[in-house]
Amino acid sequence: MGTQELFPDFEEGTRMTGLGQTWIVGSHLGMGRCAKVYHITTVDGSVEAAAKVFRKEDKYKLVFIKEIRNLDGVAGNSQIVSVYGTFTHKGHPCLIYELLDFSLKELQYKYDHLEVLLPCSTNNNNNQEGVECSKSTNKKAASSSAANQEPSKGLSLFLIQSLYRDLLKCLHHIHGSGWVHADLKPANVMWSAQEGVWKVVDFGHSFEENNQDLSQIQSIGYQSPEAREWNSFICQREQSSSSRPPVQSMTVQEECTSAVDVWSLGCIVAGAFLGRKLYGPEDVKSGGCRQCRNDGAEEKCKCELLIDSLIRTRSQDTSPKFRKVLADLRDLLKQVLQCNPRNRLTASQCLKHRFFLHKLRPDDGGILLPTRVLRIFGLPDETDLNDAAEFEGIEDSPKLHAVL
Repeated sequence: MGTQELFPDFEEGTRMTGLGQTWIVGSHLGMGRCAKVYHITTVDGSVEAAAKVFRKEDKYKLVFIKEIRNLDGVAGNSQIVSVYGTFTHKGHPCLIYELLDFSLKELQYKYDHLEVLLPCSTNNNNNQEGVECSKSTNKKAASSSAANQEPSKGLSLFLIQSLYRDLLKCLHHIHGSGWVHADLKPANVMWSAQEGVWKVVDFGHSFEENNQDLSQIQSIGYQSPEAREWNSFICQREQSSSSRPPVQSMTVQEECTSAVDVWSLGCIVAGAFLGRKLYGPEDVKSGGCRQCRNDGAEEKCKCELLIDSLIRTRSQDTSPKFRKVLADLRDLLKQVLQCNPRNRLTASQCLKHRFFLHKLRPDDGGILLPTRVLRIFGLPDETDLNDAAEFEGIEDSPKLHAVL
């Protein structure tokens, strides 16, 4: 049987039976080394879901079993993808879970092209309504904007704060349950329009703390220094086991902890602000930067210097009120992107950081997060009314900000 046969390749309209339902396969949503993901619906169209269909080989069946076990271990949080159940179709293990709308990776692309999507409302100050432009005007504006597009500008501070808070709540639950996700990246963070929250998916690399599997973790660009060290250890171990004669000397490697997730999330948030990855493939050194490896040195961690130089005021953050927000974001990122995992804040400590005390209002980017949940922003409280500058700002702005 060839590899092509073992890899799931279902045409649209294919029928699958499981969980007491007959499902019709729709579009192909994505794929990885172990599985493909499809949009599926029940025959009557009453239920939509996502089906992660694994390869047939025995080793991938073990991957399927591991992911089910991991999901069972972390269940019980609204920021974790909901699993409906499992079944087998033509020898392929299938994991059925809620259908989510798009990933953070996709949102970053959409937000980067916001001026192209909304040329009238964002670029034409003379058009107060912002929606009355003709199709021909839209096409010309989009063409002009695309031709003169600036480098990626990153997500708004409002979106970044909402994203960071949701994912920290998720990590607080996962780590409190004794687990580590071990593969946080924008592709594994997805938006739920049904609930109006960000959710984490793909728990195939997850492990129980103090019981780490002998396998590599995290993705390039989001690997912490200790994860890079661990992965090197795994590579060395695999080479040793396959060599003849086997290598006798093997260093004992300390297992990773939940701090690897805090690092990855810091990279995700910094990347969302910058509009590009914070780190390239070789930027993070195994075991940390020179300053951190030099015991007793009083120099700052190289990561702190990097955050200071990159997390600066952007063109969309010119308001004086954003200076304090940016200062707090910088401070938080410097405390989670420490080479030494023992120096990083925990997820629960991050949630108490002053960055989350700022009340930020949604901007045009909010329309890229569709939701069935009515979200109300900008309602003044007692502290606002006692602050003359803030009260004046409330008088000059809409009393209620609602994003449907």
